[in-house]
Amino acid sequence: MCQIVENYQGGAKGAQATQPKATQLVVGAVLVDDLRQPMRFLAAQRAYPAQLRGQWEFPGGKVEPGEVPQAALARELREELDIVVKIGVEVTPDKSLSTWPLKPGLEMRVWLVSTDRPEIRPGTSHMQVKWVTPVQALDLNWLAPDLPIVRQIIKLMAAGQGKCVQS
Repeated sequence: MCQIVENYQGGAKGAQATQPKATQLVVGAVLVDDLRQPMRFLAAQRAYPAQLRGQWEFPGGKVEPGEVPQAALARELREELDIVVKIGVEVTPDKSLSTWPLKPGLEMRVWLVSTDRPEIRPGTSHMQVKWVTPVQALDLNWLAPDLPIVRQIIKLMAAGQGKCVQS
């Protein structure tokens, strides 16, 4: 059975995010249809900036100073998609790394999340959102830094490990 961290509704602040001062931490959500047996996940198509418009990504955003990463994730999803989420396991590149490199000075932590909301609509930062299967996900034009995460999610789902553990 998958351990769910908790239902995040607030942007509670607490322990400092563990990161070097020169690195900005970003959080991302792999919103799945079911934390216990995910079959699909949500892809979001960027509306801006112009050079990223039309590319696909995982929703999320920057962690504010003093904010716990999971609280930042919940806040970002509430702001971007107007949803309250249950946060599941963290998806890491491998057992020795906890963050995904985005570009110099920017790293991302990613979690599986779910929501009880049946319909999800994009906010102003996205042109559209859609549920995709692993096969469908490979046909999308993902932002380059998100593509390794997509591949890891597909690998976890194929191994039946998307629900609770990472490989």
